[in-house]
Formats: sequence, structure tokens, C-alpha cells
Amino acid sequence: MKNTRSLILFLALLLAIGACSGPAPKAPTPPAAAHVEHPVTEASLTSVTLSPEAEKRLAIQTVPVTMEQVSGTRMVGGEVIVPPGRAVTVTAPVAGTLVVPPGGAPQPGTRVRRGQRIFGLLPLLPGDRDLRIEAERAMAASTAEVEAARQRRQRLEQLLKEGAASLRAVEEARAQEAVATAAIEAAKSRLGSVNRSSIGSQGEMSMEAPIEGLLKAVHAAAGQAVASSTPLFDVIAIDTVWIRVAVYAGELADVDPAAPAAVSSLSSGSGGGSGGAPPQAAQRISAPPSADANSAAVDVFYALPNTTGFRPGERVSVALPLRAGGPALVVPEAAVLYDTYGGTWVYEARPNHVYVRRRIEIAGHVGSKVKMTRGPAEGTPVVTIGAAELFGTEFGAGH
Repeated sequence: MKNTRSLILFLALLLAIGACSGPAPKAPTPPAAAHVEHPVTEASLTSVTLSPEAEKRLAIQTVPVTMEQVSGTRMVGGEVIVPPGRAVTVTAPVAGTLVVPPGGAPQPGTRVRRGQRIFGLLPLLPGDRDLRIEAERAMAASTAEVEAARQRRQRLEQLLKEGAASLRAVEEARAQEAVATAAIEAAKSRLGSVNRSSIGSQGEMSMEAPIEGLLKAVHAAAGQAVASSTPLFDVIAIDTVWIRVAVYAGELADVDPAAPAAVSSLSSGSGGGSGGAPPQAAQRISAPPSADANSAAVDVFYALPNTTGFRPGERVSVALPLRAGGPALVVPEAAVLYDTYGGTWVYEARPNHVYVRRRIEIAGHVGSKVKMTRGPAEGTPVVTIGAAELFGTEFGAGH
């Protein structure tokens, strides 16, 4: 009985102590590092619902996202060069005088046909050539005499002002200068008569473009007297160009030599871009070996039909094919849209004429298709024809 009473008193004491102590204080909550208002997730993007008439008028077509076995690519820079043997310099076969063909001579940068006349050449006969050499020598000597007489006359005139020369010496110097001037005029006349006598002494020769291509440079002018083997003009053929790509020597074995590379202009962005020309397939070719020891790079060459007008020396973007590959999600390039910030999107087609914009991440291009690392699942229908119209409908015309 006594033990029971003691136990009751002990429990009552514990309850009293707990009632007096109260609840333990809570630790203060630290402030949040950031606060985002009105968050928008990718799943809550705007969807576009078309009426059946509008869908029919836009002729919207869809294709499913597919999983295909594709090879990897590596983006590098390349340089457009003229293939060896496709740049020709035309020289004068004999000495003569150049004349302008009827209609005028083409200007550098214009396209020329094979056999198109660029200059006419009036050749000199052997006797005329000797006469011309003698006339040119006489003209050079007369020019030197005129310069010497002019300098002597100027010195004597200065000495006359200072009282150190006579008037008679100045007059003699002036007379010598006049004689030398008459001699140079006679040499000019003689040289002109030699040139005129050669005209018609032999038939005019036509200096023509040996290949079809671009007139790169003109080294002479009409009326100019040229010697034999003088360069006249350059013509380059750019219907097919080479793409030179510098590849790190340690990665050369990763490049597939049998697969084509995709070449695109830098102004088109990676793989074409919005409004840019699509990448072109270029075939690997054998070329003279070249490398750069400073950068440890080896040159690889590809041949490309120049249908988009690449210029020699232009820098381009090249997607090199790699040996290693694997399955990847692909969609047609026509389904891909680019926003003003470089983001890439597709429109996923859902039931009841609903279309939802979905973000994708591009890993590379495979022909006319795009390989994705992020995007809709396999089998998801995406819009190809009509995607740009849906984009304009969602954001308004001009956005």
C-alpha cells in the first residue's frame, strides 16, 4: 500500500514538471534562395486547335517519330578550295598588242563559256620584233637624256640667280633640253609606227577561255604590248569544289571514310537553320596528303557539287560521319521549327485536331532527317507540312 502511494506521487510530480515546461520552441525557417512566380512548365505550353475546314485548307500532314540506326557525326570547320587542274592561267603565245573584242572584255568575277573570247592579240613578226626592240631602246635613251638635260637646266638657272653662271650657259642648257625632248617624241613616233606596221602583217589571234567557269583575274589591258608568255587572265571552274577539313590526328580513325559528310554554309546555322539551304552531301576523295604539325591536324578532302554557289576560300560547317553509331529518334527536317533564340521545336498531333508544340534537342543530321537526343517518343505523330503555319497561328504573323 505504501509502495502504491509512492508511485502515484512520483507520476503526479512528473506531470507537474511537464506542464510547467511547455512545448519546445521551433527552429526558425531559413529564407528561400529564390522565388519563382507564375512558373510555366513545358507540359503547359499553348496548344492549337484547328477546325476541320482550317486543317483541310492547310493540308497538314504528319509522320511518326521513328527509331533508326544512325551513325554519329562530329561538327568541324572546312574550307572551300578549287580542285587541282581546275584553275587555268592563259598566257600570250607570242609577243603582240592586246585588243578588245567586239562587245567589250568580260570583267573579273563574271562567268565565261569555254571558247569565249576574252582578248584579241595582234602578234609581231620577227622583223617587227627587232624593230620594236630597237625603238624601245631609243625611247629609253631619249627619256634619260631629257631627264639629264632638265636637271642641268634647273641647276644653271639657280646659279644664274646667285650670279655664279652666265646667261649663255642657261640658254645652251635649254636648247639641249629641247633637242632631247624632240628626240623622245621621235622615238615615240617610231615605236608607234612599228606597232602600226605589225597590225595586219599577221592575222589577229583570239585569246579564249579554255574551260567554262569564273573569270578570276585579268592581268593585262587592251592596247597593252605584251611579251611572249605574259599572263593575261585566270579562269577557274567551280561547278565542283573540294572541301578541305582539318581533323585532329588522334581522331582520324573515328571518321568513316566510306560515308558522305554533310556540308552547310555558316550563314545557315548548324545543319541549315531556318530559311537556310539544307546540308549537302560530299563524298570523301583521295587527294595529295597534307597535314599541319603545329596543330597536329591531318587534312581530309571531300568533293561537293557546287549547286549553292560556294566561293573559293569560304569557310563552311562540316558534319563528319563517325564509325560508331546506334539507334536514335529521328524526324524529318521539315518538321523542325527554330525560334528567335535558336530553340528547336516540333508540333505533336493529338486527337480532335489538337496540336501541341514540343521542344527537341538536335544531335545531328542524317540526310534529310534530324537525329534527336530529346523529343517526343517513338511513334508520336509530328507535323511536317503545315508546321510553319501552326507556328504563325500560335504567335501571330511576323513573330
